[in-house]
Amino acid sequence: MQQLYTTIRRYSWLQSIVSLALGAFLLLMPNLVVTGAIYIVAAYIAVQGAISLIAGLRANKDNPVQNNRPAITLGIGMLVAALLVLFMAKPLLVSLPFILGLILIFTGISRVANGFTRKEYVNVTPWPMVVYGALLILLGVVLVINPFGSLMMLFRFFGGTMIAMVIMDFFAGRYYKDR
Repeated sequence: MQQLYTTIRRYSWLQSIVSLALGAFLLLMPNLVVTGAIYIVAAYIAVQGAISLIAGLRANKDNPVQNNRPAITLGIGMLVAALLVLFMAKPLLVSLPFILGLILIFTGISRVANGFTRKEYVNVTPWPMVVYGALLILLGVVLVINPFGSLMMLFRFFGGTMIAMVIMDFFAGRYYKDR
């Protein structure tokens, strides 16, 4: 356990540099990061599919008696999946905030209705629940109207959070190193 802790501590500076770079890219260029991640995932799936297809074809050539159709089918399926990821990832990413926005709108409407109709106690005001519901509705409308912009804003927020975490870790490491 001590060896694992020492290894993690030894390479924490590398982790900090990578986190800082990724956070800066997410904060400044979220479109580039999303597109790059889509290409990396699609390329990985395509390479794995090509390897499976080639291995199945070679095995079929070396030993035609053996059934190699599952490997060939898997390879073709992975190549098709890579194409689907390449062409369908951005529309699916854009649809996630839209769907989340609809869920927030319906939840907000439910909270507002519950705030006015639920009267368990005489001296409890419904306004906190109504305000909470209205905020949910407002956030849901923003997500529905501008799903791709809100997704990029989410990535920017995540990048800024990563940068803040690196800075906090740096100062915490300095603080505890001196003690």
